[in-house]
Amino acid sequence: MKDSILLVLTRPPYPAVDGTRERILNEIEDLSKDFEVSILIIGNENLSSAQESKLHSLGVKSVKNYRISKIFSYANAAISLFSKKPLQAAYFWNKHAYHQLKSQCNQFRSICFHTIRFGEYISLLKKTDCHSKILVFFNDAISLNYADASKKATGIWRYIYKIESSRVCKYETKILALVDKASIVSERDRAHILSKFEQTNTKDIKVIRHSMDERLLSYNYSPKTNNLAFIGNLLYPPNRQGLEIFCSKILPLITKAKPETKLIIIGRQSKELFSKYSSCIPMGFVDDPYTLLAEQAIFISPADFGAGVPTKSLLAMSIGLPVVSTANNAAGIEGVKENENIIFMDYAKPTQSASKILELLDDETRRIMIGSAGKKIVSKLYRRSLNYPLLKELL
Repeated sequence: MKDSILLVLTRPPYPAVDGTRERILNEIEDLSKDFEVSILIIGNENLSSAQESKLHSLGVKSVKNYRISKIFSYANAAISLFSKKPLQAAYFWNKHAYHQLKSQCNQFRSICFHTIRFGEYISLLKKTDCHSKILVFFNDAISLNYADASKKATGIWRYIYKIESSRVCKYETKILALVDKASIVSERDRAHILSKFEQTNTKDIKVIRHSMDERLLSYNYSPKTNNLAFIGNLLYPPNRQGLEIFCSKILPLITKAKPETKLIIIGRQSKELFSKYSSCIPMGFVDDPYTLLAEQAIFISPADFGAGVPTKSLLAMSIGLPVVSTANNAAGIEGVKENENIIFMDYAKPTQSASKILELLDDETRRIMIGSAGKKIVSKLYRRSLNYPLLKELL
């Protein structure tokens, strides 16, 4: 008989419109082979019958969705401005959802919370007679992201990141001290959180790299255009802001020299946000984007702040597409080396960055070499079959 585990998520993981959801879907499919998996979603999104059916098709035993109204979440976050609690922890807190979780907690060998947004649930459960092993999947070091974002983000997000930065930093170590085990996607993020711990603390965080589906490695880079490409969730501020800077500072310099070059943009909100740029082709959500990506010349990874691992870059590397990225966005990927398996661009040096991309567009042999070297990184470190045993061991 399989042991039962519960995954607690902030949103339905299907469809996989971003890297985090794709990672969770892969985890669910793999875990269902060895465990009896149940899912509890606590967040603002509805769960459709098609989404629930998809999860059951992956082997999930039960799926429950506790929907919190956005008005309630916003009110909670606003109230938390006058406390020391992170806004995001307050945003996802609901006492009725907690009591639902508490009532069934001892049914499971392990309860796995995705991100510290569920920190209040973890804190309260640890004070009860819950006998389940409590785990937190950090995904990334949010405090590392926010420390940089508080300087580089624009508009209201800069203000939010500034508030959250110090709060989240303390909260990450608090939650780590409470849970039985924890995981994170990169050594960089692990080191950042542990550096905030007191030296006497013996808690550790297991690095479980982002897992790419082996099927992506079967795609071959076969450029048919001189186009650039991007895929990602444009509702995520670092992606949106980075791409807007690229389109305003660097892309015009490229298209001035090569008017035929376009930027293909795949992802939610791309049509709404990027139709104003004449050199962009926003495509929205695409069911199977991999063949399309493999036919473009270069992949652009534009975010200039963030933590964790840029799954969009790993996806491009998986299919052999050469990646041009900001150095900050690539920092979480192990083994990257400029001019060997990646090219770096710098928004403070738009002319130099555009020249790098133009040179790469003119040299297909070099593009193939860089793309092939990137593919080797994924094959060596980020294949799904390599990383699932680490997750299984954690549970």
